[in-house]
Amino acid sequence: MPHSLLYAALIAVHVLAASAWFGAMCYSLVVLHPRARAFFDTPSKFEEFITFIAAGARWKVLSGCMVIGATGLALFFMHKTSSTAWQICILAKAVLFLIAVGIFAYASWFAWPARALASPSEIPAFQRRFRLIAVCLILLVGLCFLISVLAHYAIESR
Repeated sequence: MPHSLLYAALIAVHVLAASAWFGAMCYSLVVLHPRARAFFDTPSKFEEFITFIAAGARWKVLSGCMVIGATGLALFFMHKTSSTAWQICILAKAVLFLIAVGIFAYASWFAWPARALASPSEIPAFQRRFRLIAVCLILLVGLCFLISVLAHYAIESR
């Protein structure tokens, strides 16, 4: 395994960017949405607030995902292992990450505009769908972290 300053910096940026995405999703699901829902007296005011908060976030999230992907790719090519277990872990992590980005893109470009234009009677169904999307994204990104640990363990156990 390379032990260079560049390799360590890439690991730090990779882990910090992924942690920021994971943390933001957890905060949104567990703190922001429930507290905002309790604060606003009508579903339409809650939706107006969430729309205001989310405006422009897709590009920040996608930029962060690009950082995660670019640093992950660089780390993959810098890594000097021929361990099949490590390669399988990294492939699985890459697939899960791409699925997560795909779900985020679906939510951003298809589900969100439909939610923003939903009638008051449709809002609860959209809120449930977005909670499910958030849980899926948190699980996928969390699994990526777990697989990273397993990949490291695959190297150390040789």
